[in-house]
Amino acid sequence: MVRIAPSERSHWMRGGRLNQKRHIDMTEDEKENVASCPGQKAGHLCKNPVFRCTECGNYGCAQEVTDKCSEQGFKNDKCLNCGATGTRVPIMKDEFADFIAEWRKNDL
Repeated sequence: MVRIAPSERSHWMRGGRLNQKRHIDMTEDEKENVASCPGQKAGHLCKNPVFRCTECGNYGCAQEVTDKCSEQGFKNDKCLNCGATGTRVPIMKDEFADFIAEWRKNDL
């Protein structure tokens, strides 16, 4: 069996643009390569999948209520930074550190 890098499985070219699969459309193997949330939820490590917003670049896990996790970025499907809905895509484990670094560059 040939193993394909997570970034190759979750991205593809379409119409000259790079598209990404939404979490619901990913295979079980792809879901295993999604970054886990490092935030604290109810006194323990969250470990939910981490997503990024395609509109503003915000990242974090998705929860059903606000302030459930210290690293929460979405309430259900709504970005807690810009308010956009339907814009979250999963972040792969090997890409997570780069997203954190890029986001923090914008902190003043």
